Amino acid sequence: MAKKDDELRKQQEYRELLKLKQGIIEESEIIPENAPPEIPELHGWKKVENFFYHNKWYIIIVTIAALIIGYMVVQAATRPKEDLYVLVVSTQNASGIYYKTEDIELALEKYCPDFDGNGYVHVGINVMDLSMENGYNELTDANRTKFMTQLLTGESQVYLTDIGILDEIYEAANGEEIQFFRDFTDEYPEAVFYEGCGLQLNTTGWKDEARWESCPDIVGLYIREEYEDMTGKMIGSEEQRERGLILLDNIINNRIVNPD
Repeated sequence: MAKKDDELRKQQEYRELLKLKQGIIEESEIIPENAPPEIPELHGWKKVENFFYHNKWYIIIVTIAALIIGYMVVQAATRPKEDLYVLVVSTQNASGIYYKTEDIELALEKYCPDFDGNGYVHVGINVMDLSMENGYNELTDANRTKFMTQLLTGESQVYLTDIGILDEIYEAANGEEIQFFRDFTDEYPEAVFYEGCGLQLNTTGWKDEARWESCPDIVGLYIREEYEDMTGKMIGSEEQRERGLILLDNIINNRIVNPD
């Protein structure tokens, strides 16, 4: 009986509500006054405003994320691409390499062709200090980890470093004698190389371009060789090695391709 009464009441309220909507009556004694007001359907700009009001925090977060991603994309697109990637390694303070990085980069760019043809020459350098003369700390530990990663991946095929690099390679190979760098003894018999593989830079015009009159005789330019272990066959490594060979040839023959 109660269920039928409830259904009858709902039908009466529905009819009263239709009368109110049609303007037949202004008030209803059946529909309680505290009944929840009917939410009008929004259209046009009001609907847009309502959407933004209820979703403003999501919109703000998404907008900020989009701006950050957009900034990163623009930076990547506008950042000068590297024609050549060079690992600059100091294994001892006497080399002075760590304090000449800016001049080293600019001098290398003078001998580096525009390999990608974008009208801009850029030699990217990755500087690492492996010297233990000032003690062992977190920085030297991080640099040695980066160095081992480079040996394994071969991201850089060109090394500008001091003669101590040969001991570092020997240690990294667990005391095994390996031909890590290419031997140029037969290819450039008149040039000065360390053990046939490291071009002694103070015997070339490069030191003048680097404004390094006191460039020590232990600083050299090396090109990686291919071998079975730690091959460094990363994508693009062969291309980087070929570019490094051109750079080396230009320095040996004092062929400046990008003068001031």
